[in-house]
This record gives sequence, structure tokens and C-alpha cells, in this order.
Amino acid sequence: MEKTLLGVSLSDVGGFAYSLLVVLLALMGIVGVLYHTLAPNGSIRAWAGMLWASHPAFATLVAVGLVAMALTARSQGGLSRRVGHSNTPLYVFVTLGTFFAARWILSGVL
Repeated sequence: MEKTLLGVSLSDVGGFAYSLLVVLLALMGIVGVLYHTLAPNGSIRAWAGMLWASHPAFATLVAVGLVAMALTARSQGGLSRRVGHSNTPLYVFVTLGTFFAARWILSGVL
């Protein structure tokens, strides 16, 4: 017989807590990536600015390639929905969220 807490089994409460943790870590990954991309002193923004200052033609080529890749992925989205979908983006953001959360707890910076 399963133990219940107000009519809800403890395994259901644990499953909900686990799902909530995964969602929070994914959100932390998204926020961390956005922060490091858009912050005035963000590492990605500084790297992109340095790349633009030293090699503007290469930076333009990279930007055009990224836009083309995003548009191709967007147009292929309908095909993946019929076949099935991948959880890879979720796993990537959960991994990044775990990294950013640990870094935030240990050093106090995102």
C-alpha cells in the first residue's frame, strides 16, 4: 500500500518535484545563455565584438550562415513533427542550467 499525502501518493509528489526541477534548470540555462549573449560585459558579446573588429567579412559570413541554418531548421520543423521530435534542446538547456546554477551557488556569478 502506497503512502499518501492528502490523497496524493508520495511518488506523484516526487515526480512533480523532479519535473519542476528539470523545468527550472532548463529556464536557468536559457537565462544564462541570454545573459552571456546580451549583457554589456558578456563573454559572447565581447568575443563577437572582437571578431567583428578584426575580421568583419568573416563575421558577416558566420552571421549569414547562422541565419541560413536557423531558416533551414525552421522549414524542416514540419517534417520532424510527423516523424517525432527530439529532446536534445531540452537536455542542452538543462545541462547549461546545471552549470550556471552550480556556478551561481559556488562563486556568486551567473
